[in-house]
Amino acid sequence: MGRTRPDYFHPLAVELGAAGLTFGTYSRPHANHSMSVTTEPTDLELLDRMAGGDREALAIIFRRHHATVYRFSRQMLGSIEAAEDVTQDVFVALTKGAGRFDPAVASLSTYLYGIARHLVLQRYKRSRALIEVNIDTIAGQDEAPFAISSDPAETIARAQASRELRQAILRLPVHYREVLVLCELNGLSYDDAAAIIGCPVGTVRSRLSRARQMLIERCKALLERGQRAERIEQGAEGKGQRAEARGKRWLIPTKNNC
Repeated sequence: MGRTRPDYFHPLAVELGAAGLTFGTYSRPHANHSMSVTTEPTDLELLDRMAGGDREALAIIFRRHHATVYRFSRQMLGSIEAAEDVTQDVFVALTKGAGRFDPAVASLSTYLYGIARHLVLQRYKRSRALIEVNIDTIAGQDEAPFAISSDPAETIARAQASRELRQAILRLPVHYREVLVLCELNGLSYDDAAAIIGCPVGTVRSRLSRARQMLIERCKALLERGQRAERIEQGAEGKGQRAEARGKRWLIPTKNNC
């Protein structure tokens, strides 16, 4: 059962609901037949309309950018529930401070990444924990789809590898994890990542190099641990089969025991 949030925690949901967009299900807003597809407004135009109280403009911005914000938050926190909270808070912050956005400095998506990062770090400071959830129980959350394989064992192995990779990423220190999430998982440039984090490009490069090295080392450790467990399991199965074979020999009729 999902956690029930108090009503005062849903200012954005009220605004989006009025515009025909439900936050929790990420459903699409009602079609605006007065707006031509060929004249889709820019983010800056939508922000200007938001400042004038246009709820439909907020819904369009949310539809464009919520998946990016949610994905980053999910990859950083390892928790669906926490990522949903951060995503909502990002757009609440945007509605309250849309005038702070400067298109000459960064794109709106980069600006939203920055807000999301700030909120993620606030969660760390409040909880004084490395992650929002127990990373060893993350397997059942938001599994990535896999290509259908004729070999069930291969499908299971790929799913296990994906879970272990996510666990390894969540075990990275946050300043290494964020550059890996931004540049490797979301494909941002070093310049954009530096603008989001607020550090020189050289720092992004060095942290990313170290993050890759740490991730490789941790994945190797996970692989070796899995191989040891597999050898132990195979050894136990072998002992069981040998014991079963010895038991069957006692049941084979001979001249002496007939």
